[in-house]
Amino acid sequence: MKTTTAILTALSVLTICSCGQPAGTTALRSVADRALADMATSRTVENYLTPPREQEPDKVETVERKIIKNGSIRFAAADVNETKSLITQTVQELKGYISDDNASGYSNRIEHRLIIRIPADKFDLLLNTISKRVNKLDDKKIEVLDVTEEYIDIEARTKTKKELQSRYAALLERAETVEDILRIEKEIGGLQTEIESVEGRMRYLKDRIAFSTLTVTYYQEIDEPASPFGFSSKFTEGIKNGWDNFLWFIIGLSHLWVFILLAVIIYFVRRWGKKYRSTN
Repeated sequence: MKTTTAILTALSVLTICSCGQPAGTTALRSVADRALADMATSRTVENYLTPPREQEPDKVETVERKIIKNGSIRFAAADVNETKSLITQTVQELKGYISDDNASGYSNRIEHRLIIRIPADKFDLLLNTISKRVNKLDDKKIEVLDVTEEYIDIEARTKTKKELQSRYAALLERAETVEDILRIEKEIGGLQTEIESVEGRMRYLKDRIAFSTLTVTYYQEIDEPASPFGFSSKFTEGIKNGWDNFLWFIIGLSHLWVFILLAVIIYFVRRWGKKYRSTN
C-alpha cells in the first residue's frame, strides 16, 4: 500500500510538472524526489532486506570430496634418538612439521610423543615410512572424516550473507534519517560478525583438509640397574629425617606452651607446699 501511494504521488507530481506550470516547479520536483525515495525505500525493504534464496548445492557426486584424515601409532623402538631423527628428517622431506614434541622418562623406559602435521597426500607415505622402523607395534589407528556437506554449507552461507551485506550497503547510501542509518549499520555489523565466524570455521576446515594429523608415540625399554643397599646414603637420609622430626617436635610443643606453663606452675606450687608443711 505504501509503495502504491508513493508511485501515485510521484506520477501526479511529474504530470503537473510536465504541464508547464512555472510556479513552484522546484518545490514539486523536490516532492517528487521524496516520493521516489519513499518508493525506493519501500522497494529496498522488500528487495534488499529479504535474504536471497540459497541456491541448492551441486550434487555430492559432482563435488570434490573434502576429507580430514587423522591417525595415531604407538610402538617400541630399538633407539628413541635414532627413531626421532628418522621421523624428523622424513617430515621435513615431505613438507610437514612437528606441532608438538614431548619426552618422558620412566624407571623402565624412555617415551617420546610427536604430533605431526603432514600434507594430506603424503600421510600414507609418512605412516608407511614410520611403520618400517617399528620394533613392536602396540597400536595403530586411522580416522577419516568426510566434511564435504559442512564445507558446501559454509560456502553457501558465506555467499548469502555477503550478498545480503552488499544490499544493506546499497540501502545505507539511500538512507536519509539518522534512525535508518543506525538501524542499517547495526544490521551490517551483525552480518559482519556472522561472516567472520563462518569464515573462521572455513579456514579451520581448509587447514585440516590440507594437512593431516598423525600422533606418533614410541618408547625404548631399558633395564633397571641393580640397586645396592647404599648404607651411607640411607644413614645420611636417616639423620636428615631425624632432624626434621625434632624440628616438628619443637613446633608441636610451641602449640602447647599454655599447658606446659600451667604444668610448671603446678609443679612449683606443690613443691613449695610440701616444703612449707615440712618446716611447720
